[in-house]
Amino acid sequence: MNTSTIRIGKSMKLFLSFVLLFLSSAVSGEMATLQPMALVEDEFSSRATVDIDACRASLERPNNHVSYLHFRNDCPQSLEEKLALLSAMIEMLIPDTEDRQTIRTLFVGRLVLTFPDIAQRLAKAASESSEWDAQRAWKEPGYSTRFVLQLLQQDHLFPELQEAMAGFGFQVHIASVEKILMAKPHDIKFGDWLLEQGAHPTIKLPFDALTWFHLEPGQDVRLPTESPKE
Repeated sequence: MNTSTIRIGKSMKLFLSFVLLFLSSAVSGEMATLQPMALVEDEFSSRATVDIDACRASLERPNNHVSYLHFRNDCPQSLEEKLALLSAMIEMLIPDTEDRQTIRTLFVGRLVLTFPDIAQRLAKAASESSEWDAQRAWKEPGYSTRFVLQLLQQDHLFPELQEAMAGFGFQVHIASVEKILMAKPHDIKFGDWLLEQGAHPTIKLPFDALTWFHLEPGQDVRLPTESPKE
């Protein structure tokens, strides 16, 4: 199958989303260079992609697993910019609202790369938990995975993602985590902030994991293209 490309100019909603991205970058004083977003289709998957300076972000939907999305974005954007981009990519990749409701899984890869703000909240929550035992995490297989999963089940760790997906009629829950990374604060990128928040300098904290979210169709949530009922 030949690769085909569809440019963002075909969707006013996507254009407006990128205007918002440019404006948010300008306000922060970090005007990024965004190339036109493109849709690439081949025999294996469909992908929405965009280049941000020298960094590429993408949202992929495998042809053999159409209920699954993989969001790749380790570009230096704010959480708000990344979620605006994710929303724009969903609209481009899955324009049909009924088809969109078949999505059940959003894989974001390494949490600290894709959503570093959420990873930062995770490490802080671990530092404040009386149940976190760094020694046990090294000795007991599965302990750190269970602990991180439990922490991420707390709604306050990713409300922005929940709000963004609610616009598509989804409720977001943590589904699974793997390959937990732990380190002392001075070995973590945002370690100084953790220390300021009261984290112990010699206790290793979980700060990263391969992360899957479950997208559940919400109750009484209107689809984006529907008009309010009279």
